[in-house]
Amino acid sequence: MSQPDKPHQTDGDVHVRDHFDRITRSYLRSVLNDAVIEEHRSGEPGHLSEPLARLLAWCQRRPPAEQYAVKAEADGTFRLIVFAGKRGQRPSYLGDEHYASLREARHAAFLRHVSDLIEK
Repeated sequence: MSQPDKPHQTDGDVHVRDHFDRITRSYLRSVLNDAVIEEHRSGEPGHLSEPLARLLAWCQRRPPAEQYAVKAEADGTFRLIVFAGKRGQRPSYLGDEHYASLREARHAAFLRHVSDLIEK
């Protein structure tokens, strides 16, 4: 492959990824409802519904700068952090809210993903 073809190929890859992301987001918005959010909040063990499983997979595939994580604090509470997206840069806290349990913090991160899905 010649050098002039490489930038075109890269643009094509980005175009395909963007198209796939638009289709995925459209599907996820169509199946997102209170029952799916409640299913995640309850956190009952067992088989996940297809919409929730797909939504969680989308959350995990997001670029690092668009992902949220939970950090345990010294006082036993939990806080949300967001990654910088660049090597060598530290994550930053997302708001001042503290959560009493890991489950609550994970659900808060999930709700942030849902909010991102709806807004974009």
